[in-house]
Amino acid sequence: MLTGEVEHQLDERGRVVVPRSWRQAFEHGGFVTRGWYGCLFLFTWDAWREIAEKLATVRITDAPGDRLKQFLGAGENVTLDAQGRLLISPSLREFAGMDGDVVLSGAVDRIEVWAKDRVKQYRREQFSTEQIMEMLEKAKELGI
Repeated sequence: MLTGEVEHQLDERGRVVVPRSWRQAFEHGGFVTRGWYGCLFLFTWDAWREIAEKLATVRITDAPGDRLKQFLGAGENVTLDAQGRLLISPSLREFAGMDGDVVLSGAVDRIEVWAKDRVKQYRREQFSTEQIMEMLEKAKELGI
């Protein structure tokens, strides 16, 4: 389970340290790609394989599905180095607006990697009292 949150800084090569408590989930590698909200999604290899298998069933004539394949498929396989660092490619850093401070946020089945200023803006916009009440209704539906 990928939960919790930490702040780090990208180094000069575009690497960020993954917390020790999450590293075991990535011992067989992972997949980092664009996320819905302007962040990056870091999936374990097993989680990504399930998503990729579903994406492979999308026909080329399904334009929205094909765009989804293009959007998520622009990511890359990754492994953590001996110091537990994740190398993020320049194109993914550019997409996510990353050049310094980043936030790694556990989202249960993935890690979201955010530019610090972008996650603050997202949370101001998406976690208003009204939206939290909507989430509460969803939690009730899920039996949480």
